[in-house]
Amino acid sequence: QQPALVWTTDDWDPALRFWTLPYDPHLDEWLKATDPTLPSILAAREFGGQPQQWQFKRPQLEGLGWGEADDFKWQADRDGWAEVRVELEQLKMLMQDDRYRYLEESEEQADGLGDYMIAFIGASSGRHPWTIELVSCGLAIGNIAYMFYKAYFKRVRPSVLCPGLVPPFGPPAHPSFPSGHSFLGHLIALLLLEIPGISQRYGVFDDPNQVIYGGIGRRPAWADLNGRAPIRSPLLWLSQRLAKNRERIGVHYPSDSTFSRHLAAGIWDALFRGENSRGPGERSIFCPTLETVLERATAEWPTDWELVTP
Repeated sequence: QQPALVWTTDDWDPALRFWTLPYDPHLDEWLKATDPTLPSILAAREFGGQPQQWQFKRPQLEGLGWGEADDFKWQADRDGWAEVRVELEQLKMLMQDDRYRYLEESEEQADGLGDYMIAFIGASSGRHPWTIELVSCGLAIGNIAYMFYKAYFKRVRPSVLCPGLVPPFGPPAHPSFPSGHSFLGHLIALLLLEIPGISQRYGVFDDPNQVIYGGIGRRPAWADLNGRAPIRSPLLWLSQRLAKNRERIGVHYPSDSTFSRHLAAGIWDALFRGENSRGPGERSIFCPTLETVLERATAEWPTDWELVTP
């Protein structure tokens, strides 16, 4: 069994090094240093103040369905070196076949993920200000969540093990697992699909060849998030493309993408459907600001479209 390599404190980008410290239960207090009037910051404070509802170790993640066994096959206690070698070979093939063609797109997505998704659904600041704020809420909440798990799992970047995978602009200076782009993409997509008007246009369809405008024939998004198969939803397809592009440029592994997808589904479920000790019908993670933003964003998208068949 190969010795496990882990991300160390010195490997972090100094601007992000505070994430290597133990999680601060008073996160909601220091977030006041930003503009406290922004709904996204208020939602992030509400989320960050409930760490017991979303911070779990691997056995709990598997038990809750927030992660699947295959997501963790790379870990040393599961004799994961063989799995890591397989993933590195996959990344080498993507580098040889795809990287050049997708490099420009991937670089644009690196710091513009939210704008990329806003453009995809055709939202604008004039007509859809609360939809854009909902995306900002997803980014604010998501950054807190995935950075915690990066610091917990401490997985080294693929280029640490295979230097030939280093992209032209260098690898991100924080751990690989889970993928931040995959997690944010899937979480924001799930938040947007809570809006019926968006779900009608970009939701999950039973027949990939069927053109649907309206709710007929559409399944809820959570129906397709288990496993690793492609998802029949334009918006969730975009999330998967964001994740695949990060693999194409060699900055994270395929298992980083899939765990992020499952983690996003788990946190989304806890935000909107999960129950806990507070009683039946109560949210596992209670973020009233997020729910208010969602209600206002829903009003920006009409739902009186009819089914159109080819």
